[in-house]
Amino acid sequence: MWLRSRRVAAFLVVLFIPLCASAAGKIVVGSGISPPLVATDYSPGFIESLVTEAFARLGIEFEVINLPAERALVNANRGIEDGNLLRIAGLEKYYPNLMRVPEKLMDTEFVGYSMKDIPAGEGWQRLQCCTVAYVTGWKIFENNTRSAAAVSVVGEPTQLFRLIKEGRVDVGLYEKWQGILLARKVGLKNYHVLEPPFTTKEQFMYLHKKHAALVPEVARVLREMKQDGTYQKIFDQTLGILQP
Repeated sequence: MWLRSRRVAAFLVVLFIPLCASAAGKIVVGSGISPPLVATDYSPGFIESLVTEAFARLGIEFEVINLPAERALVNANRGIEDGNLLRIAGLEKYYPNLMRVPEKLMDTEFVGYSMKDIPAGEGWQRLQCCTVAYVTGWKIFENNTRSAAAVSVVGEPTQLFRLIKEGRVDVGLYEKWQGILLARKVGLKNYHVLEPPFTTKEQFMYLHKKHAALVPEVARVLREMKQDGTYQKIFDQTLGILQP
């Protein structure tokens, strides 16, 4: 009887510890995104501020750590971090341990940056005669540049914009808002942003399946923030000030 009681007690402790850790703990997600979507020492980031507020409303501390885009996905799928930020829908097919929070964070415009006059065109076909580059782990570019004249894959965003500046590729592919700041960072001037965007995609947050109970709650809070004006306020204070 005593042995059975010990087993029951141990079983309850195993159940209790994760629940307490989840309730009182901290969510840490990896991401390859750059300012102005995440914070710098002198400026808040849009997505980081948005998700921090969402988790704060649930009584949970939130932190985003910078990782290469591909590693951020792999780590999140393994449960090393608790999730991944700003990804297109459908990645759960390839990373089965991840669950998509169904309320989108934002619409992302995937554009090209170039020092050259690239002939006008529509969609990805515009790249057929171009040498292009993108950052490893950006699946949207990986899946749509196979018809380009040549493709280079770089390890991090600053390297991408240096290639553009040095004229070593015709087009560098990146997200619009982050690209604006990176172009400034490397001193890229007189460049062209290829408009319209190659595509615009809804972007989401993913959480590891161990946090399955949080998925609908985070979605609910994000909807509330859009309805009560908090979403627009955070946008105006971060991305809005960058608009022409």
